Amino acid sequence: MRKLTILTLILVAAVAAQAQITVADFEGGVNNGNWTFGFGDIEPTGGNPGGWYHTAGLDAPYPVFTCEYGAEGFTGDYVTTGVTRISADFICNDSSNQWIGTFMFCVFLRNDMGTPTNIEDDIFVYPNPENWTCPDIGEGWVYYEFDIPSDFVGGPGELPEGWLGGSYYTGNASFPEDALWQDVLSGIGRLEFWWNHPDWAAIFATFDVGADNIIVERQGSVAVKQETLSGVKALFE
Repeated sequence: MRKLTILTLILVAAVAAQAQITVADFEGGVNNGNWTFGFGDIEPTGGNPGGWYHTAGLDAPYPVFTCEYGAEGFTGDYVTTGVTRISADFICNDSSNQWIGTFMFCVFLRNDMGTPTNIEDDIFVYPNPENWTCPDIGEGWVYYEFDIPSDFVGGPGELPEGWLGGSYYTGNASFPEDALWQDVLSGIGRLEFWWNHPDWAAIFATFDVGADNIIVERQGSVAVKQETLSGVKALFE
């Protein structure tokens, strides 16, 4: 009976912890959060592992992978819910930009001020992209992990160390002097992944790219440190 009770408690704790993780792994053809590069399809095999989101023939300066505005679990109040980490896997199968593997890469947290159709009031923050580069052509799946200091409290215009920000009017790398980090993170309207420094331009090119295992972790969640989501997926089998 004692062993059964302990096992039950462990299972209950595991379920509670799992509830703190929001995942888009594209298994079974499900796109949790309606993620997209603008268009694409869910492939049942070839991901990291299993299902993945695939876009071939993208014609753009660089890929940007986004969830839909207000996607449950991926957006909302990062401060109150204690978001601690965001991670994902990406792949570049081919591109006419042979230097894509040298481009910077970052996660991009956008506060749309509750008006997703009006970008003019948007404020956003992102970790310094100099710390990451995009997947190179033929490199295979690349794992990215970003720590989110949602508990940071600063004054107007202040950002955590290693973070940048901007707005529609001040530019992509100039955080408004009157903006508060905690206010921005308390209303994330869309989560994005940029395959370039948000303040840099690039010429148009074609891309064959993919994404898998988009994860948002919160305080008390199971740590996801491995380079794939296979361990987390196994918890639900």
